[in-house]
Amino acid sequence: MYEGGAVSWGSKKQTSVSLLTVEAEFIAASMDVKEVLWHRALFESLEMKFEEGTPLLIDNQGALDLIKSGHINDRTKYIDTKF
Repeated sequence: MYEGGAVSWGSKKQTSVSLLTVEAEFIAASMDVKEVLWHRALFESLEMKFEEGTPLLIDNQGALDLIKSGHINDRTKYIDTKF
């Protein structure tokens, strides 16, 4: 959303198989961050400045913990390094 209007919206099937919901949410968040960074770069090239960060809403506590800590354990070590 920007100035109350939708800038981009999308929905698609994930291209990889996830063994845990934490992994699926982590991969989705990774893809979303890439999209946000691209949009922010586009807006900044149009000289539109941002005062605040872009919120990313995630509803999986395990994925949030993994993102915040960055700690890889036995259950999450197989998540591909590209994410």
